[in-house]
Amino acid sequence: MKITTKETAEVLVIHLEGRLDSMTSEHFEKEVTPSIQQSSLNILIDFEKLDYISSAGLRSLLIISKELKKKEKRLSLCCLNKTIKEVFCISDFDKIISIYPTIVDGLISFKE
Repeated sequence: MKITTKETAEVLVIHLEGRLDSMTSEHFEKEVTPSIQQSSLNILIDFEKLDYISSAGLRSLLIISKELKKKEKRLSLCCLNKTIKEVFCISDFDKIISIYPTIVDGLISFKE
């Protein structure tokens, strides 16, 4: 899995590429957790180049979401492909974490 980040004034955008599963979720958490602890930014995760997510990946997102809520910040996701969006809907994660069709929509949501 490849993880890249870009910081804006209010949001840390994390771009994921590859798979978020039992083999990569620990690495993902280790990469993102310091950013959450050291920053006061909301987080938008771009799934445009993410091919697959497993229950381990969903667990990682839940952990990150809870950490952000402690800091009164939000986690949102954008650019989910059809299959990944279906996983979120079936697991009801779309009711826990906000999902937006584009990065622009996700960024705008933090200003509302």
